[in-house]
Amino acid sequence: MQTEKSETALDGAALHQALAIATAEEREDIMRETVRAQLADILAPTVVEDDSNFLENGLTSLTALELTRNLMTLTDVEIPLVAILEYPTPAQLGHYLAEAYAAVNSGDGATA
Repeated sequence: MQTEKSETALDGAALHQALAIATAEEREDIMRETVRAQLADILAPTVVEDDSNFLENGLTSLTALELTRNLMTLTDVEIPLVAILEYPTPAQLGHYLAEAYAAVNSGDGATA
C-alpha cells in the first residue's frame, strides 16, 4: 500500500503536463528536482543537493535500481542503470533526463 507522499512523488501525469509546457531550461530544472525528490524519498532522511554525488550519499546498487525504476515510471524514458554512474549527481542526471525526454517526445523517434 502506497502512502500519500509516495503517490504524489510518483505522479507521472502531472510531471508530463509540466514538462510539455516547459522550456528546455525549465525541463532540466523539473527533471533535476524530480531526481532530488526521488532520491530523498529513497535515502530519507538524507538531504540531497544538486551537486551531491549519489554514491557518497549512500546510494547502493539496490537503491540505484529503485531510483532508475521510479524515474522511468515517472518520465517514460528508458534509463540504463549505468546512467547513475555516468551522471552521478541530481544536476547531471536531470540534464541527461531532460535531453532524453526531449528526444523521446520530439516525434522523430530519436533517443538520447
